[in-house]
Amino acid sequence: MLEVVDLVTSYGAVRALDGVSLTVPSGSITAVLGANGAGKSSLLRTISGLVRPRAGTIRLDGADITGRAPEEIVRLGVAHVPEGRGVIAELTVEENLRLGGLWRRDRADQATALAEAYELFPALEERRRRPASTLSGGERQMLSLGRALMPRPKLMLLDEPSLGLAPLLASRIMALVARLRERTGLTVLLVEQNARSALSIADHGVVLGLGRVVAAEHPDKLAADAGLRHAYLGF
Repeated sequence: MLEVVDLVTSYGAVRALDGVSLTVPSGSITAVLGANGAGKSSLLRTISGLVRPRAGTIRLDGADITGRAPEEIVRLGVAHVPEGRGVIAELTVEENLRLGGLWRRDRADQATALAEAYELFPALEERRRRPASTLSGGERQMLSLGRALMPRPKLMLLDEPSLGLAPLLASRIMALVARLRERTGLTVLLVEQNARSALSIADHGVVLGLGRVVAAEHPDKLAADAGLRHAYLGF
């Protein structure tokens, strides 16, 4: 579904991505791992159009989307859930969800998508009229995921979903991501610093180091490589 070829992204004189290439098969969960500063978030921001690459190509279902505006990329079926659970605190839970599908004109489908979000995340339905500011960290992450699902994307770019959560909540969020893929056929490109947790649900793993691909293997092979684990994965 997604193909990234020789991608270069810079912030001034600093190269965040230095010739990154990877593929994400349709219906898979692909985990992108690495230490802070490895270029993981920059990869997602470049794919979603928030940052323009200096070189390289990004293809979605074979179509070149390199350098397109973020709103165009969203309409092509890409959802980006950024690091930090970026919900709008002043809006209610339901208003946040509806915001995710605002650009879609099919109101009947919007209502169906909202009902599906509540089915996936029952805790959100219980709090649908409450401001998002009253939610816990785990509930805010659920709201971010639910909002991203409203326009029915085919590819979700998910950045550090377990960041700042207690271990039990982090495990639940990872289980939710796996459940989403199973129920909807969603393709997920998952950036996560908790490598052990990400590899437990991933079909493929890519390790970045200083903006370059260090390894791309089946998760079991990555987890079994002691040198790779100690140098890049932190366990």
